[in-house]
Amino acid sequence: MTDSQTLAHTVLKIATKPNSDKHIDAFINYLKTNNLQGLLPQVINHIHRITLRQNESEILRIRSKYQLSELDVQYIQSVTAAKDALVTQHVDETVIGGFSATYAGYMYDGSLQNQVTRLKDLLIKS
Repeated sequence: MTDSQTLAHTVLKIATKPNSDKHIDAFINYLKTNNLQGLLPQVINHIHRITLRQNESEILRIRSKYQLSELDVQYIQSVTAAKDALVTQHVDETVIGGFSATYAGYMYDGSLQNQVTRLKDLLIKS
């Protein structure tokens, strides 16, 4: 049994291939042949959610106590390999010092609190 999520992933894959129009036509014919047109609204919803998640992971989100300078942002972009990513900054009063950033599903924690915690853990292990 083919589900709407599998169909959504299939559409996204074939849309990037050369001659995608031909592949999309074949996909539509597949749906008609197998009487799966009723799944199209769900397929569209899945495509929407998948592309939103992909777009979200392409944003570099930076949290810090103060607004960072352009030079600081560029440094964080180089550390996170997010040179061409859209950058959003969030001023967070709870950050003691440094920054934390998320990009492409990874979290980079350069906050003072994280450094103190790591030092404490290292001293406890010694």
